[in-house]
Amino acid sequence: MSGQATVPVVAPLPAVIPVKVTYQLSALQPVIDSLFPLRDSLTTARCASLAGAVCHQYVYRREPMVMRAEQGTLAIETSLAYRARVGVVGANGLAGCGYAPETPRRAELSMRTSIYWRKDWRIGARGTQLAATLRDPCQVTALGLNATPSMQRLIDRQLAGFAAAADTMIPVVADFRPLADSLWKSFLEPTMLDTTGTLWLLVEPTGVQVTPFVGVGPSIQTTMVLYAQPRVVAGGKPVARMRALPVLTLGNAPPGFSVPVTVELPFAELEKQASATLRLETQRDAVKIDTVVFGARGDTTVVQVGVSGMLGGRLELVSRPLWDGAAQELVLEDLTWNLESRGKLSRVTSTLAAPLIGRAIKRATTGGRISLRSQLDSVRRELLVTLNGPMAPGVVMGTSVDPVQVLGVAMTPRAFVVKALFTGQSGVWVR
Repeated sequence: MSGQATVPVVAPLPAVIPVKVTYQLSALQPVIDSLFPLRDSLTTARCASLAGAVCHQYVYRREPMVMRAEQGTLAIETSLAYRARVGVVGANGLAGCGYAPETPRRAELSMRTSIYWRKDWRIGARGTQLAATLRDPCQVTALGLNATPSMQRLIDRQLAGFAAAADTMIPVVADFRPLADSLWKSFLEPTMLDTTGTLWLLVEPTGVQVTPFVGVGPSIQTTMVLYAQPRVVAGGKPVARMRALPVLTLGNAPPGFSVPVTVELPFAELEKQASATLRLETQRDAVKIDTVVFGARGDTTVVQVGVSGMLGGRLELVSRPLWDGAAQELVLEDLTWNLESRGKLSRVTSTLAAPLIGRAIKRATTGGRISLRSQLDSVRRELLVTLNGPMAPGVVMGTSVDPVQVLGVAMTPRAFVVKALFTGQSGVWVR
């Protein structure tokens, strides 16, 4: 038969769904800015003394924070302009640096910290390195005093306080658990694939891993990898097996997702449709069809037909199912009577009985062809729905799904089984 072939059945594989997560560092900007005010001053009580000199005032104005990430390191940099007034114990009056007609003095501040996954699904910071560089000296000419060392210590303390606060606040703000939990739960709930509520996609996640953070300029990236055992089942809505989000573990991620789906077409559903159709088709004929029962015998489909009227008992048709990849149909066009059934049919006085039953069987199975295109298209469509769109304020998911690949066709004692593979790319952007 042109375009048709039996397809070897492969062993079931778990679904591997890597979701690349891009976390824009701008999401940290508000909290980082709040830890280091744009403008501030240090009063007398907070100033230090050095060799008899006392800092009476220190005023600064900070430039916007610049954040960037490189590999597993987060860098935060800023510059500030400052001025200071100082006095000498026992001397009258104050003098300073950076006040008009002088220009404000300049300083560069930087902080570098290693970022890592904490067990509670948050970004952790450790190994922080600090650098505060005074580009201009603070020479108080009127007093013959170099206040630069004193100002250096003040700025160092200011930077150290900021770094300690940042190490504490980054895990509070950069919490990935809601995102991971949302992804996890989205795969737990059965998804309806048809309008009648009789076909369902069960993804059933079994585990999750994450990859180490990698800095990419204005963002950091990681990949959450979900493992699952997806399948398609017919009938009423399956009961979801609720599982809590697993403990975070590190792992590797493939470049794209691979979702093998087992599409089950239960014999019971075909039997219901075929029996109703054939009872109607043969209700006025000499040989009436009362029941149709599908089954499997090795790699052969067995259709048992319960008949009454001129011929009573059971007849049996057999077929080796084929898969038509172009049409995405299971093909039973070679349905033939077994030897015993042919013998029974030969004794029926009406020569129309055999072709009548054969024609009715084919009509009940859409010409011996059982289409699975709609089921496979529904799985692809629902994957796109599940893995696309906003997940929370500032969190957007995007996914592309490649055309489906059929890996194999088989039968169980209760159903036809088609194993299909869906592949594609998926990502999340956190802004």
